[in-house]
Amino acid sequence: MDAIDVLVAQHRLIGGLFKKVELETDRRRLTNAVSRLAEELIAHLAAEETVFYPALRQVLDDGCETGERSCDDHLALRIELRRMLEASVADTSFSGRIAGMRKLFEQHARHEEGELFPRFAKVASKSHVQALGNEIVASRPPVWIVTTESRGPATASAKAEWTLPSLVSLPIPARR
Repeated sequence: MDAIDVLVAQHRLIGGLFKKVELETDRRRLTNAVSRLAEELIAHLAAEETVFYPALRQVLDDGCETGERSCDDHLALRIELRRMLEASVADTSFSGRIAGMRKLFEQHARHEEGELFPRFAKVASKSHVQALGNEIVASRPPVWIVTTESRGPATASAKAEWTLPSLVSLPIPARR
């Protein structure tokens, strides 16, 4: 599999999930859609950080400069993802969080697809790009369990809210 094709496909899938989350009105389905978005986003970020970026730095041989912006994008996405997972889907600011995170992700995808991927494709061998694609696909665990649905305490004075407690840590992987 071509690494660039795999990463672009992930970008499209995640973009579609953002759209689905933004359009969903039912809380239970929204919670499920947000969980799926988080799972795909975590898998994508992990694949880029552990497989693609190290290979990119080696092939382009321009030090840390190559992935600096992408690493900054990933850090911003991680921060927003944590905030989103700590928020309630019933919160009035939740849709704003999703919209902000979507904007960050779209900038990330444009940067990679417009700058990094073309540079990489020019200098990397076809066999290297294919091998990286296979490694990216193989690096994904078969099942991600990122969030669970839970209902807050229902009392006469408090309205029950759907929340998205995170079950995973999002460490920044060490560079290869």
